[in-house]
Amino acid sequence: MAENKVAVGCIGCGNMGGAILAGLARTGKYALSGYTRTMSRMEPLQELGVEARDNANEVLAACKYLILAVKPYQVEAVIASLDADLLKGRVLVSIAAGVSLKTLRAACKARCPIARCMPNTPAMVGKGVFALCCDKKTGVKEKADLMEIFSDLGLCLEMPESQFTAFSALIGAGPAYVFDLMEGMVMAGVTLGFQHAQARSMVEALFEGCAALAAGNASTHLMALRDNVCSPAGLTIAGVNRMAADGLSGKLAEAVFAANERGKKMEG
Repeated sequence: MAENKVAVGCIGCGNMGGAILAGLARTGKYALSGYTRTMSRMEPLQELGVEARDNANEVLAACKYLILAVKPYQVEAVIASLDADLLKGRVLVSIAAGVSLKTLRAACKARCPIARCMPNTPAMVGKGVFALCCDKKTGVKEKADLMEIFSDLGLCLEMPESQFTAFSALIGAGPAYVFDLMEGMVMAGVTLGFQHAQARSMVEALFEGCAALAAGNASTHLMALRDNVCSPAGLTIAGVNRMAADGLSGKLAEAVFAANERGKKMEG
């Protein structure tokens, strides 16, 4: 393990696992290693300074914090393949949806502290939102390290595991709702005569700007920010009234509730 650097390893370096390693590599703060079955995925990560390992136990031996970024159905088998002695003194972190702390604890036979972390896809560009939950064996220093690791990739919030399904329905699935809204606005722009690329770039900048405006005015109600755009008898209020008539905000809430109900069934 590199001196003065927190050692983080990742098993499964696909889209999310690779994004986590790449984001951490860019900070220069971590000693990183990874293993994935398709080792060609490691090549761009190696260029960023991530050590490619030949198997999962080599990653485990090289790190303090081991992130499991494999499919949910693979988690227990991957844990079973890990060296029991090497697990002692490590912290195991799963980002697999629907795999509970109880399942993780049983799979590793309580040999080490464990945690769950739920990301969303903007983590791929360093703007993720993460929910973190640690078991009782996780020490104060270890929890602080995990909070820092994921905070380096966006916003990390500690929350009880009981809220993970709701988090997934609102934030984990959230990018799908946002991209659907963005696509609708792009298509409207094309209908109004803009070129597709131009409409898309304008809509991207619109969403980015609105998010920054909301973040910069956290004490201002979102509806007040909306009303600031609406002039009496203007075109904006006409559009807002139409959205209200169609119940757009209510439909978005219904989408979140539907995702939450599905998540509960998946959790069993």
